[in-house]
Amino acid sequence: MSTLTVKITDNATDRLGNISASARQAIDRVTRSITPAIYQDVLGRALEHIHTQGPKPGLYAASIQFGYYDKDRRLGGFVRSGSPLAHLLEHGAKPPAHAIVAKAGDALMFTGSAGEVFRRAVQHPGAVIPPYPAFEPALEEHRTEIIDALTAAIKQAAQAQ
Repeated sequence: MSTLTVKITDNATDRLGNISASARQAIDRVTRSITPAIYQDVLGRALEHIHTQGPKPGLYAASIQFGYYDKDRRLGGFVRSGSPLAHLLEHGAKPPAHAIVAKAGDALMFTGSAGEVFRRAVQHPGAVIPPYPAFEPALEEHRTEIIDALTAAIKQAAQAQ
């Protein structure tokens, strides 16, 4: 997943001093106003293509969540997915050729024109799974808006001091 992180690192806060309460509130206000829009953008992009991908595509959409955090010197918002498919959909994949082996004592069964066929293993030819990005394009779409809003909020908070 791609992440856009704007940080005031420990080193910077050591040099600049602790962030003021008004600056913290300004950052929180911007985060809470922009994060839901980014979430909607990510979800919309995901819904454009997942209806054709995978056996249970609704699970991927349902896994996309957003929220906020305020811990110690860290403050921000996030949009993320807990789905194990998220990175595959975002970046695509190229699984190599490999054997699919039945569990111990079992056999794989296929039904086709030859009737029922049982095998201990079959050879998967590999695949190319194209990317269906949602997170990275949404972040890129909002990047300037995020940076401009945070910059303006910090400047305004600094002037109020």
